[in-house]
Amino acid sequence: MKSFKPEMTIERAEQLLQTIEFETVADIAPIEMGELSKVFRYRLGTQSFVIHFKSNSETVGKVKLISDRYSSAMPIPRIVKVGICDGLPYTISEQAVGSPVITQPKEEIVRALPDLIERFAAMSQIPVDPSSGSGWITPSGEGSSTSWIDWLASVFKDEQEGFYEGWMSLFESSFLEKDLFDQTYAEMIGLAQYAPKERYLVHGDFHLGNMLSDNGRITAIVDWEMAMYGDFMFDAAVLHLWVPQIGFPDRLRKFFEQKGKEIARFEERLLCYQLFKGLDGLRFYAKKGDKPSYDFMKSQLIPLLKQAK
Repeated sequence: MKSFKPEMTIERAEQLLQTIEFETVADIAPIEMGELSKVFRYRLGTQSFVIHFKSNSETVGKVKLISDRYSSAMPIPRIVKVGICDGLPYTISEQAVGSPVITQPKEEIVRALPDLIERFAAMSQIPVDPSSGSGWITPSGEGSSTSWIDWLASVFKDEQEGFYEGWMSLFESSFLEKDLFDQTYAEMIGLAQYAPKERYLVHGDFHLGNMLSDNGRITAIVDWEMAMYGDFMFDAAVLHLWVPQIGFPDRLRKFFEQKGKEIARFEERLLCYQLFKGLDGLRFYAKKGDKPSYDFMKSQLIPLLKQAK
């Protein structure tokens, strides 16, 4: 099975950190998160930090911009340093209090849900102007596509750059199934017409592993490499796809109703983005050669396809 993270041991991380920092670093420990970065926590004097070593520099400027622009409105750890060391791009952020929600007991996860709903609703109110465009947020702060629907379609076009360059060959070289892929894509694009024209800040990888909590409060939302301008229901769909048992969409709808607000075309938008993430998952796990994860994602997609018809 392939790994897309840079190769990194604690010893090498310590070596690089001693080059990056001007003081002695201590208590270096790995953090298992993400598919594309190697992450370590460490202490510098009395302060604690987190460093992400990345395979490429594409997202370094992006996550720094998001930290600078939105950390005052959202619990986003402040990025204090970015750079390249020994050919490896990196970002360093302040370490937030708390632990990943996904690692906590069920009762603690349930306890944190009301605050998570509050944070999510607040994120949907953050102004994204004067930036323009939709889709991936670029290091300049603009969206990568002219419209949200255009972006949804562009992600699966034949010609891609970067990580998914030449991805169509996976239909021949891996277990990626073209009929299933094409059918899911068609249903997703059909449902995309119900997306709102308004643009919102979208995390893009909104799951419990990317959230920290402490004493029932969300203390940080991390890993903004996939951030976008688009429909906030995208994040609700991602979370629901991975942990349907917490009933996040229903909780979200009830929260908005209590505020006297309605989320238009709620079901269609939720289904659209679950299909999108399912497609993205199929392609990713095929590229990684991870058949068990591919089969799991496929098992999630089949009921959604039946629901779409």
